[in-house]
Amino acid sequence: MKITKVKLYVHDVQKMEQFYVDLLGFALLERTADHFTIAVGESRITFEKIYSYIPKQYHFALNIPSNLFQQAKIWAKEHVGLLDSEGQDEVYFEFLKAYSCYFYDPEGNIVEFIARQEINSKHDAAYFSTEQVLHIGEINLTTDDILAIAEQLKKYAIKPIANKKIQLDGLNFLGNYEDGANILLGPSERLWYFSDKKAVISPICIELDEALQLNMDEKGQLTLVQL
Repeated sequence: MKITKVKLYVHDVQKMEQFYVDLLGFALLERTADHFTIAVGESRITFEKIYSYIPKQYHFALNIPSNLFQQAKIWAKEHVGLLDSEGQDEVYFEFLKAYSCYFYDPEGNIVEFIARQEINSKHDAAYFSTEQVLHIGEINLTTDDILAIAEQLKKYAIKPIANKKIQLDGLNFLGNYEDGANILLGPSERLWYFSDKKAVISPICIELDEALQLNMDEKGQLTLVQL
């Protein structure tokens, strides 16, 4: 499974474009008054304007070369600053064999750089830039109807990593370890790693393998469309 495209909703399109394109340096692929799309390695992210009264909050991880994690941390500190937890600004996930660090964008979304040591390729480079991002490695799907959503996704062979049991009060990593991409299925009000922000049921559109589209509305209802 690959996360090929994601559509996230924002309140201030111009401010978000300035952050992702002008500050971070992601390639701008498309722009209108109401949305813009950037390339994140092999994946695409579209940020589209939404009414300000609709709550939303996202977390997504970007896969980076396995050998450039420390360089990516230095780069992130210089550009945006890193989030920390108990004095630490990185974490190692044993079950993913991956190093991660986190930062906020202007609307409080939590962006993660993840260097999967066994899956992500290596780049022969001394420095990091966003041109070296490989693809989207994680995207959240927040709902208070976790079991029903998990059953919907299971019909399309989107299952918990390592066939783990679905947790109702925790974060479930769906997808194969070998693919280096996961849907993060979890409940609202759950605190995100390295953050004081709680997960919010949010409208989102996720495309997998250019073949399946996951559309969640602001009420947490999920519709799946084969492309």
